[in-house]
Amino acid sequence: MRFLLRLDLAAVRANVAHLRTRHGGDLWAIVKADGYGHGAADVGRAALSAGAVGLGVATLGEARTLRDVLPGARVMVLSPLPPGSERDAAGLDVVCSTPGSVGRLAAVPDVRIHVKVDTGMGRWGLAAEAALAAGAEAGAALAGLCSHLATAEEDDRTFTDVQVARFAAVADAFPACPRHLANSGGVLYHPAARFDAARCGIAIYGISPRDRDPATDGLLPALRWTSEVRAVRDLAAGESSGYGRRIRGPARLALVPVGYADGFPRRSVGTARILIGGQPCPVGAVAMDQLAAIVPADLPVAAGDEVVLIGPGADISDLAKAAGTIAYEVACGLRARPERGSRSVVG
Repeated sequence: MRFLLRLDLAAVRANVAHLRTRHGGDLWAIVKADGYGHGAADVGRAALSAGAVGLGVATLGEARTLRDVLPGARVMVLSPLPPGSERDAAGLDVVCSTPGSVGRLAAVPDVRIHVKVDTGMGRWGLAAEAALAAGAEAGAALAGLCSHLATAEEDDRTFTDVQVARFAAVADAFPACPRHLANSGGVLYHPAARFDAARCGIAIYGISPRDRDPATDGLLPALRWTSEVRAVRDLAAGESSGYGRRIRGPARLALVPVGYADGFPRRSVGTARILIGGQPCPVGAVAMDQLAAIVPADLPVAAGDEVVLIGPGADISDLAKAAGTIAYEVACGLRARPERGSRSVVG
């Protein structure tokens, strides 16, 4: 096996419990995109056991997959449904965020409608007056009023405060139902955004919304990504390695069978560090199926030694910063290709 993605369910449960305590209300665990690359079914099961009221996904297809493996779970579809597919939403919670969507869903049996008002994200969501009308139209199927925060992870609270005020104004005039606005950043950093429920994604995986040490936010990383040194190569002066001769000798290289097709970002070359023998080693080149790390001359290293790509001392946020992106993108891009990698679950 070339690499191992290990999911720590005890960490997921601890994070859900921590977020529920911080929020003080119901918590929906967001597991779209296969649980942000961690495994939706495993994460969802752990989150529910830790007290999450339900699970959030992006599409009807994701919802059906979850309901097959977790038949008793409440599942919320967050993205708009394609018109004509509403009949497939029976038994689900559905966020309605486009004109006419409430009317199409209200006739579906056993569906729970959450009306989404746009308070400033500027994507999906109804204007305030349209949201109030949709709340009345939903009738007995109404299950929630929601919106989404655009800048909750930022230090500047100004725009989040604006969104909270806009949401509260609509909520005051809306039919009685649970209200949910806070995402992970809202729960962790904005007490005023904590209404009846929250929808948390990135934080349940132990990743800080601010791309910093998760312990600062009371979170435990749930993912550990490891591989092994496949070979050690010494380059003499004048020799080189990799496409474009990216690495020039003299240099000592550890070749690791993980590449960008497995989710290790090529853009991180020159900045990313991985752990070999517990010591950070710069990544000098990333190809589709392998990478080369530059090993200090005094570090004992041999084929078969463990390599930590993501884990203690090699945080996913650090890798994301090295690649000029965010931890969400790195996590969602991880994949265990058959015969190259595997996943395991502990806790």
